[in-house]
Amino acid sequence: MFNKELLKLYFICGTTTCLGKDLYTVVEDALKGGITLFQFREKGKGALEGKEKVELAVKIQDLCKKYNVPFIVNDDIELALEIDADGVHVGQGDGNVEKIRKLLPDKIIGLSVGNEEELRESKIEFVDYIGVGPVHSTISKNDAGGAIGYKGLKKMRKLAPEIPIVAIGGIKKEDIKNIAAIGVEGVSIISAISYSESIKQTVEQMINEYKNYVE
Repeated sequence: MFNKELLKLYFICGTTTCLGKDLYTVVEDALKGGITLFQFREKGKGALEGKEKVELAVKIQDLCKKYNVPFIVNDDIELALEIDADGVHVGQGDGNVEKIRKLLPDKIIGLSVGNEEELRESKIEFVDYIGVGPVHSTISKNDAGGAIGYKGLKKMRKLAPEIPIVAIGGIKKEDIKNIAAIGVEGVSIISAISYSESIKQTVEQMINEYKNYVE
């Protein structure tokens, strides 16, 4: 089910990271533009909980199905199981990935890895990809560690040559060529897409950055 091409343009969003816009519309515009993977990240002050969170997740999941884009849940294993999501993405403190793999044997599992030490201590053999960063400092994640820059990303690629890597953290359109040149499989983006005044166009431009790099 997992293909590393899915990581190319990985959009992450929830109601707290789209500047008061309607999340459904934001995701639909991003899907129209060509995002390759979507992660439902409903966290932070004012985030939906309980039944409301489940209902919104199902609504966005159905939308992703329409566009044939996998729907990933951030951290919430119970929600992923309840709605039969395509996968989960977890952080270093969100549980044992070996146990998560047993619970979700056929699903996509991603793990956040911020530095060399975390990489050494992570059981990456149980995950499909790792999210590496933050590349730049970011306002979207208050739990993100220190920025590692292109240099840090390059080092992580060297240390983990086999596992698919998606770069995360303060990434903008202008970063895509440099990140592609490092040889990682894709970029994870929150605010550069969700805060855009023209989401579909922004996503199309980001996809074109990859095409231009290849050319």
